[in-house]
Amino acid sequence: MKKPRVPHRTKSPRVVQELSRMAAGLAASGSRIEDAFWENRLAEKIHAQLRTGDDQNLEAALDQLYESDPAGYGEFIYAIEAAIECSILTREDRGYDVLMFAVPVLTWSRFSIPSGPVAGPVLANVRVQLEAHVLAANVQFVLANCLFSPDQLPRGYHLTHELADKLWKAAVTGERELHMNPRQLAETGRFLSDTRYLLGAIAVPQGKPMFRWQEIGRTGEDKSAGNSSGIKFSKQEILLAWRSQGTEALRPLFQGCAFELLIPDGFFSAWRMADRLARPYSMHATVEFLQSTLNISANRLRAVIAPFYDQWLEEYRVSFTLKDRDDVLYGIVWALVGDEDENSDTVTQIETALQECGIMHTTLLDNRFLLEYCEECGAPLFPNPEGEVVHAEFPEEGEVTPVHLH
Repeated sequence: MKKPRVPHRTKSPRVVQELSRMAAGLAASGSRIEDAFWENRLAEKIHAQLRTGDDQNLEAALDQLYESDPAGYGEFIYAIEAAIECSILTREDRGYDVLMFAVPVLTWSRFSIPSGPVAGPVLANVRVQLEAHVLAANVQFVLANCLFSPDQLPRGYHLTHELADKLWKAAVTGERELHMNPRQLAETGRFLSDTRYLLGAIAVPQGKPMFRWQEIGRTGEDKSAGNSSGIKFSKQEILLAWRSQGTEALRPLFQGCAFELLIPDGFFSAWRMADRLARPYSMHATVEFLQSTLNISANRLRAVIAPFYDQWLEEYRVSFTLKDRDDVLYGIVWALVGDEDENSDTVTQIETALQECGIMHTTLLDNRFLLEYCEECGAPLFPNPEGEVVHAEFPEEGEVTPVHLH
């Protein structure tokens, strides 16, 4: 997960070359034993960089690999993420596997979406549902007492690692709750649709399962998951049970909001999954908002889809207009994530999401638009059917307070 970088020190060309060489070696490895060789040395080098409290060498190596060795780039990203979110800690001569995990929630509301401190009773109810439906038997785990917006997640690799380390240590010592200082959290922008995260850490004796889908031969029944064999639970079964019971535990946090729980998982896996699923979710939220606010059906709306570039394709922007007018009412950004690029079938994904929302009238523009934003408020500018980029303006007769969309 590449973060906005904040320069602190001058990067070391020697360290950058060494990191790049190790990642390239791992990508070119021809055996599991050679994989382990490169993985161990790369992990040591990454941990040394994380301890410096600076991301410059990691970022520089990523940039170099992105241009010269895509396979090495992928291995290096995975190695950085592994070094940040998981480790082995020792307590009283016993080794523990530890993992920082995230509980993502997709949500939307015409009102303010909450973030910040979570009350003790709510956090306790969430713990009960995680124990019952998601986590393996007898794991030790801790939850941070905060509902994080994307703006409040740690900015940068070493800051994410610092939070992970605090969570790991709390989990190993048997703490149930990690207290966050709300004054240290960034302000959250106001969006119609957004993502929220609960963060925590799991600690288990080395080699033991952390999640329920890792368990084989677990006794007992789980009727809510539709599985009474007691042998193995799939992620889909676990997700259904978690949504059924976890939704009620989290409902006090999301008054006045629609929300959907995603499967809890390792921090980076959960973050990527939420990033992908937030795009169609935001689409559905937008169409629902426009229908209810303007008192119209979806078939009276039109969507305009256009690609936006910096050095390469960065995102698609989707504008919403009335079918018989060119004024842009609202817009959403469909950012490319992961390994998506110009060759990905992103437009089909967008059109499918629109059809699921009931919008059948679409206009696809093939211009290469530059990433443009409003000079006054910083909001993205969106394409109208004529191929001009404009500010989305909600009609005055709607009598609503305009909010920007992710």
